[in-house]
Amino acid sequence: MEKKTILTACGLMMMMLILSATTARADLCQDALKALLPCMPFLTGSDPPTPSANCCLGASEVANKATTSEDRKALCVCFKNAAAQDGVKSDRAEQLPDLCKINVPVPIKPGVDCNKL
Repeated sequence: MEKKTILTACGLMMMMLILSATTARADLCQDALKALLPCMPFLTGSDPPTPSANCCLGASEVANKATTSEDRKALCVCFKNAAAQDGVKSDRAEQLPDLCKINVPVPIKPGVDCNKL
């Protein structure tokens, strides 16, 4: 009986760890998308040919948050999903790091395999 209780407790702890990691990744995505909101006019091609200063500031903040391989993978998936939903033009997304003069740890290309980051 005691062994069953210990196994159940271990299983619950593992589930809590997995859920907390998933929540942290969701928060990372949500925070990154908020930071990049000023970039949407540039990224969708509906506004200026260059990103705004606020866009570049947000992009820099996001680049600084991608500190681990897991963070980079999570952001990659997040951005691929958001780009597909929000009409982001891939050529503009690829130009963003150069125009904002920032280094990004994730290639900004539609065909990137997020699992290889």
